[in-house]
Amino acid sequence: MKQRSLLRVILPLLVLAGVFLVGSLSLWYAIHQRQARLDEDARVTLMADVARLARLSDQTWPNAQSFIAADIAQQASRPQLKAALLLTETGEILMAQRSAWVGRMASEVLPGLDMQRVIRVAQGRLPDWSMDQDGVRMDGLQGFDLPAAQNEVRSSRRGVVYVVHDLTSLRAQVRDDEILHRIPEVFGNVLLAVLLLWLLSRYVAQPLYQLDRAASSLRQGQLDVIIPRVGWDEIDQMAMGLEALRQELAATWHAMPDLLFEVDMRGRYIRVLAVRPELLAAAPQQLIGRTVNEMLPKEAAQVVMQAVHDAYEQGGVWGREMRLPVAAGSRWFELSVARKTIPGQEATFLLISRDITERRQAEDGLRQLNEELESRVAARTAELLTAKEEAEQANRSKSEFLSRMSHELRTPLNAILGFGQLLELSVREAPLAGHVKQILSGGRHLLSLINELLDLARVESGQMTVSLEKVQLLSLIEECLELVKPQAQARHIRLMEASCLDRLQIMADRTRIKQVVLNLLSNAIKYNHSGGVVTVSCVQENDEICFRISDTGAGLTPEQQAKLFVPFERLQADDLQIEGTGIGLALSKRLVALMGGQIGVESQVGVGSTFWVRVKRAPDGMVSPVVPPQSGEASLALDQLPLVSRTVLCIEDNPTNLQLVDNVLSMLPGVRMLSAMAPGLGLELARTHQPDLILLDINLPDMDGYAVMQCLRESPLTAHIPVVAVSANAMPKDLERGRAAGFADYLTKPLDVVRLQQLVLDMVPGKRA
Repeated sequence: MKQRSLLRVILPLLVLAGVFLVGSLSLWYAIHQRQARLDEDARVTLMADVARLARLSDQTWPNAQSFIAADIAQQASRPQLKAALLLTETGEILMAQRSAWVGRMASEVLPGLDMQRVIRVAQGRLPDWSMDQDGVRMDGLQGFDLPAAQNEVRSSRRGVVYVVHDLTSLRAQVRDDEILHRIPEVFGNVLLAVLLLWLLSRYVAQPLYQLDRAASSLRQGQLDVIIPRVGWDEIDQMAMGLEALRQELAATWHAMPDLLFEVDMRGRYIRVLAVRPELLAAAPQQLIGRTVNEMLPKEAAQVVMQAVHDAYEQGGVWGREMRLPVAAGSRWFELSVARKTIPGQEATFLLISRDITERRQAEDGLRQLNEELESRVAARTAELLTAKEEAEQANRSKSEFLSRMSHELRTPLNAILGFGQLLELSVREAPLAGHVKQILSGGRHLLSLINELLDLARVESGQMTVSLEKVQLLSLIEECLELVKPQAQARHIRLMEASCLDRLQIMADRTRIKQVVLNLLSNAIKYNHSGGVVTVSCVQENDEICFRISDTGAGLTPEQQAKLFVPFERLQADDLQIEGTGIGLALSKRLVALMGGQIGVESQVGVGSTFWVRVKRAPDGMVSPVVPPQSGEASLALDQLPLVSRTVLCIEDNPTNLQLVDNVLSMLPGVRMLSAMAPGLGLELARTHQPDLILLDINLPDMDGYAVMQCLRESPLTAHIPVVAVSANAMPKDLERGRAAGFADYLTKPLDVVRLQQLVLDMVPGKRA
């Protein structure tokens, strides 16, 4: 209705008002311009009359007053003249258009005349004019000389010409003329306005009104309403856009399975749109005008009204669910409510209801499946935890077994290698020395086998760790070549100088990469023929460095290469009577993998084999220098040692080991050894004799070496005595525990006789005997 009033009433009134306003402004501007020209013409005329009277008066007064009177009479014939006077400077009227004014004072005839202005103009020669504020009254003044009196040689008196014009009648005439002149123009503007109003009504107002009615029908949900196609092109384009919108809304709504309701604050249905009427609680016609509480069950109505209230406070709510019996059966619906606010009207609410019955059924099924899955996962998790505990127990058992086996194997080897080293130091006959060397070689080979087995087991159990650092490759290879040189000389193998640049550095664990290189060099020597050659070369490949160790041996077939890195696979080593354990290459492959590298082989039967190792290249920089090991067997010049007194206490439960240590220390001049096979006796001897050094076994009866160490440190009599651990427990964790317990050093069995002697000499300065 407001749209109709605007288009048919208010818009025409606005057009008429606009036409009237434009015409009025045009008339006012024309009158203003003509009156401005009138004022200017009146001023020119006024000042010309004043100047002419002043000139006549100055030349002819008083002899030719008739000429002056004639000029005043001529001016008086003009309708705008109000007064034309000749005054003295005192204000006495000398001549005027009215004879009755002559001889009177100007203040009586013209009360508004400013005498100060008259006096000022009389004293000068320049004319003066002015106009009052309302623009109606205009006057002009100019002075002239009066004749000299009888007693004056020259006249000092002055007269003033004063002329006043009243422009009221002229202004009114100008206004009336302009209005009469504009009457045809105003009539034409009115006709134009009427024509314009008819065109607006016919081609704008009426089509827009029809489009407004169609839009209102769309708002009410009547998606089949006909959109009129009338009016000018622009309005027709609007109709086409509205038709396209109607078709899009109709297609969109028919594609949506939702229900749309519009309700007021009290829950009264205003509009109902339903593509699926079977989901409604009643027919759409029955819902309009009724309230939610009247048409829905109590629980469902409470859900809807609560959603409406929340939407009023928050602007919109989503995800409210309710169950409702409808024609299609008991269904679940999800509500989304939004507040609709129109200025000047009560707020209404749009409700979108979506059938989610299938989703709820799927969620219930999924929830049931989840519960079953959680039950199965819990059962499986329990099984995995049990398996994990069993695996951890097996791993612990494996570690304990390895540690125990290491201890049990090293204990007899301690006697074999220890007494063998003593024999090597004391025997001088060549046949016996050779026998002793064979014993030591076999014992050291057995010890190497034990160490490799333990390393392989630690790698496979995940207990082996590596510490990556910068390693200069050339110095490492040269160090390894120096170590295997005696082995190569014994087999008549020629070791070529390594072809490797000084600047090449790799990221690796120095100890483990050295172990790998030594193993590959040893294999290249053992599997080579007499007089063969071993070469080492290095090459940089992008961010990696590959070093290759080649031999001139018999080579490997593809079948042999496939079994090369399998533990305990020795190929033809037994047939060729080559010394080895069969696990060196398997261990090397695992160590290289731990350092992020790769290892492989290239071989040709009858030509030889090349083992290559590819590791990451380290950035350029300084590398900590490594002191190269000295070749040959170390020995002490015992006969050159000074005679000093030293007391060493050895706490050991194995008589053979005690005897070995006693024999080793008896070779040192001035060293006295105290022995104890029980921890208690050892503590008593330490407190009583306070030895210079204590050699303490870890595996002791009643209490282990760590408990004995704690007792020694707690007693002020023995707290200062250095204690060295001597044990067959050689696992890395054992060494770390020994360092943490405060042992001065940790010697592993089998003992190195020379190292034990050197340790006693270094730790116990002794007293001069």
